[in-house]
Amino acid sequence: MNITLTDILPNANTGLSQIGFFFGAGSSYTAGYPLTSQLTIDVLKKLLPEQIKLIEKILETESITLNIVEGSPDIEILSDKINKAKASGGYVGVDSLIESIRKHIVDIINEVKKPNLEYHIKFFKGLKKLMSHRNESVWIFTTNYDLVFELAASIAKIPIYNGFEGIAQRFFDIERIELTYGKINSNRRFEPFNEPCIKLVKLHGSTSWIKTEENIIENFSSENKENKCMILPQRTKVTETLEAPYDKLFRYAASVIGRQCKYIVSCGYSYRDEHINDILFVPKLRSNSLRVFALSKDETPEIIKLKEFSCFNYLVNDKLYFNGKETIDSYNQWEFKNFVELFC
Repeated sequence: MNITLTDILPNANTGLSQIGFFFGAGSSYTAGYPLTSQLTIDVLKKLLPEQIKLIEKILETESITLNIVEGSPDIEILSDKINKAKASGGYVGVDSLIESIRKHIVDIINEVKKPNLEYHIKFFKGLKKLMSHRNESVWIFTTNYDLVFELAASIAKIPIYNGFEGIAQRFFDIERIELTYGKINSNRRFEPFNEPCIKLVKLHGSTSWIKTEENIIENFSSENKENKCMILPQRTKVTETLEAPYDKLFRYAASVIGRQCKYIVSCGYSYRDEHINDILFVPKLRSNSLRVFALSKDETPEIIKLKEFSCFNYLVNDKLYFNGKETIDSYNQWEFKNFVELFC
């Protein structure tokens, strides 16, 4: 069975309102950024010997062995264990370890000097074509820290709003994500620009976000490496989601998903983040207020678990689960570049 854009987005031919996209690490891999496994290896190689010993000590309590060469366990599980150790107390240097991991992730992302934006630009241009210059907005939710969507949107000339406002240095205000831009016409009335736009919700923060004593700001200078506002990759409940600005971002996402945003297509996301599933997906799937089509390389245990909901469909490398029926075949639309071709 061949999958079309209409299968994934039933109302694609009549507009893209009520549509959202959820992108994970796989969507940035096309641009040159590492997947979780390689990111783990790269981060571990940058840590100091005493920090590696601390990780080994933490993992030892749960009979887990650290393998730096293979990047096992991966950075998501490591973050879970390290934060759990921090909460339990008794580990000297754990706060410094967490900050070192955060800084090394930023360094690794910044080492990609010229990301390949070809397919991200094609994605936005494809969206603009489908939206036919209508004054519509679509949501992009992502756990990625990099700036590929911001950069590609500027080249494709599609406005993107992420809750920050300003020029050289931008301040955070979640209500700004709902801004509508336009002009005062000759009759002195506000006239919105007749163009589509993107509402970008970066649930885990960004390499461009910085925490100050009083505010959260956005600054695109790669030289500023301190106080980055980023939640480390984690699978289980993340307490940082209760803090600014993540609390407002999660509340905003939860308020629009299932109401204004009734159709979500995910790509490059494996649904391993339990806190995201529990807050954003499961309640809306249970109430049948949301339809999800997941494109992922592998059929993870979390994806299998979501099969219990009739509005959850998915495609992996060897299987299509669509409207409650399984088709065993070879599929490649889980790769971001092939997913984008559906829009062209």
